[in-house]
Amino acid sequence: MAHDRQAPGAHDGAPGAITFTVRYTKDHCLAAAWRYWQRRLGFRYALELAIGCGLLVLATQGPYRWIEVALMIAVGAFALVGAGVFFIHWYRARAGLALLDPPTSTWTLTEDAIAQRSSLGESAIAWPGLLGVWRFDDLWILVWGKDVYSTIPLAQLPRDARQMIERRARETGAVVR
Repeated sequence: MAHDRQAPGAHDGAPGAITFTVRYTKDHCLAAAWRYWQRRLGFRYALELAIGCGLLVLATQGPYRWIEVALMIAVGAFALVGAGVFFIHWYRARAGLALLDPPTSTWTLTEDAIAQRSSLGESAIAWPGLLGVWRFDDLWILVWGKDVYSTIPLAQLPRDARQMIERRARETGAVVR
């Protein structure tokens, strides 16, 4: 992991810029999909699935077979949707990783924007474009929109970058959890 206080040529030498490089792996893809699923569906999903299964059990105790069938279909569909969310995000992460050659991304944080550069190209987004920061003990997810996010493994996210992300996110109204 490379870590510089200021990247040569990044934002024309913006003072106070923090630059670091992240190396992505297949394990990171799995962790990112799992963490995204946890935050997006997680406990609430498990609770709703348990309630649906409980209602299904209760329906089997009565004479109303149509309710039983309807609940089986609903609970089954609900379970498939939840699993689908995980597998879609895992597939997207793996597809993105396959396109990266090398599987690295260089991040530059300034007071104005978050920039990312990889073999796929470059992008920079002003801090107000960041909607949320989901912090986990193994990675952080930067949320840009519904199902649009970037992930950074925590072991490769320097402490000063963490502090800047949290500070600028809060200053611009992003949710930090």
